[in-house]
Amino acid sequence: MDYKIPEGSHAVAVDSIDIPENRFRPLDDRVSEVAESYAEYGQLQPIILQPTNGRFTLVDGLHRLNAAKLLKWPAIGATYTDEIDPIRLREIELEVNVKRIEMSWQDRLRAIAELHQLRVAANPKASLEATAATAGVNQRDVSTALKLTKMMALFPEISKAKSINQALSWADSKAKKVLRVLDVRDNPQEYADVEEKIVLGDSVEVIKTIPDGSFNLVLTDPPFGINYDDRNEGSEIGLTAYEDDKDSYVRLLSMAPDLYRVIKPDGWLVWFLGISWYERAKEAFRAAGFTVDEIPIIWDRSEGSTYTTRPDRYFARAYDIALHCLKGDPQVVQRGKPNILRIAPVTNKERELLAERPVELYAELIRRLTVKGEVVADFFTGSGSCLAAAASLGREYFGVEMNSERRAVAIQKVKAHTPC
Repeated sequence: MDYKIPEGSHAVAVDSIDIPENRFRPLDDRVSEVAESYAEYGQLQPIILQPTNGRFTLVDGLHRLNAAKLLKWPAIGATYTDEIDPIRLREIELEVNVKRIEMSWQDRLRAIAELHQLRVAANPKASLEATAATAGVNQRDVSTALKLTKMMALFPEISKAKSINQALSWADSKAKKVLRVLDVRDNPQEYADVEEKIVLGDSVEVIKTIPDGSFNLVLTDPPFGINYDDRNEGSEIGLTAYEDDKDSYVRLLSMAPDLYRVIKPDGWLVWFLGISWYERAKEAFRAAGFTVDEIPIIWDRSEGSTYTTRPDRYFARAYDIALHCLKGDPQVVQRGKPNILRIAPVTNKERELLAERPVELYAELIRRLTVKGEVVADFFTGSGSCLAAAASLGREYFGVEMNSERRAVAIQKVKAHTPC
């Protein structure tokens, strides 16, 4: 069959062209459409080849090449890579790579972002829409690529997300927390009264500096669960995971003697924990001098989402526990209350941290165990719910948080719950 190639292009034998493996997207119905166009009008746009030891490697134009093969053309019009501007060649490579279905979402977004940046460098007026059309994606994909590539450069942990949607969620959460840090930093007068009561540091070390008998109640929710650090930050809503494995949790339990020391002669410790640490924690606190109630406090959170990895075998988990520990002979303020607290958890929409307890949960415990003016401490402040509850009830408070972003979240929350 006669063939017509673009003016100025090289006529290259079709059977001398090699197609790289795992580089191009699968063929689709457009091959037949291109072939019909070639049959009527001839080839309008050359393919791009890289000369390689007397043969040629296809760089761009898979559908055009296969259309020529479908028409049984002996040759096809081509341009060689050494005849193309290096920037344009990089654009072509990115365009091709963006369309590879086996690319990871991270690499695909980086390719789209680089493609757009190259176009802007060549033409400052280049639009997202034009890049999207070239790459075969929509404009929102280009915008997402630009946003996430910047965020992944700043916060590499975002690249560990399993999908683009999860990465966007993590990026938004991270951005909000950074803004909170900046807000607290830039408004010292507004937050000074709260900020001085929430120390940035490692609780295991900070507690050693605190005077004896400082607190009436230590109410805290340390990170718990072996290999907790395997859960990526933000895997539920925000980026919040503490580093926590078996060794680190044992290190937290080493605080037991200091916890006993910093609590007043007749005071309380309420320590939330995972069920797998129940016996180990009881032993640690009893060895430190506490009286530990054999029956734990139970938070019934069944009003919220429940979860099990094996619904075919197990019931969904719907409660958390806390050890109820006494130093000396303290007296319960609100007597006769049950050890089960039925309080709705923080919803996914409202939650900013991975393990965020509702303010009302802490408020209920604080009301039962303290009176106004007494001091409540939380050595793992997290989102600040415990200290926010203490502030709202007229208790003094003290907290420690090792992460500056979480600390900023806590400072703002406590400030919001502090009576005017």
